[in-house]
Amino acid sequence: MKGLQRVGILRAMWKLRTAFVLLVASLFITCGAHAQSSAGNSPPTLNPALESFTYFVGHWNCEGEFVAVKKPTAAQISIASDLGGSALSFRWDDNPPNRFHALELWGFDRTANHFTNFIHDNFGGVRQFNSAGWEGDTLTWTGNALATPPTTNERFVLRRKSAKEFVIAYDTRKGQGDWNTIDRLTCRQ
Repeated sequence: MKGLQRVGILRAMWKLRTAFVLLVASLFITCGAHAQSSAGNSPPTLNPALESFTYFVGHWNCEGEFVAVKKPTAAQISIASDLGGSALSFRWDDNPPNRFHALELWGFDRTANHFTNFIHDNFGGVRQFNSAGWEGDTLTWTGNALATPPTTNERFVLRRKSAKEFVIAYDTRKGQGDWNTIDRLTCRQ
């Protein structure tokens, strides 16, 4: 009799444990689905200083080339409001065989009265860029790696072509020399 009671108790405990695991799993799935559906339905909310950058919010497919060697390159870019609207997150993912991946945070420095862009990449690079903002249809980020001392100046030049297309060029220069374009991509939604 005691053996049967023990088996019954073990079965009841097993059923209770299984029900608990299923409940917890369903809560995670429901919360994740709710967060995704809420994020997808709400328009980007940005700090007023960043509103001119709502143009970039969304997913972009980019194709272009490494200029000097005429080698093709492609990337996916996803841009979204982040940190409660005080920044834009800009995620760059090269398509294979290239391996560059980066996360940028665009913000506005009220004290310096300019836009800021911090870039972290999968090769351990950290860079800081600044911009005065749009000049016509062009947005230029200028800066360099946070290395001591920085070896080159860098810039990203983004030119708005239409509501669903922009061109991004990555340029470098040493000292006060001329800018050299490393790569250029056309991005479309």
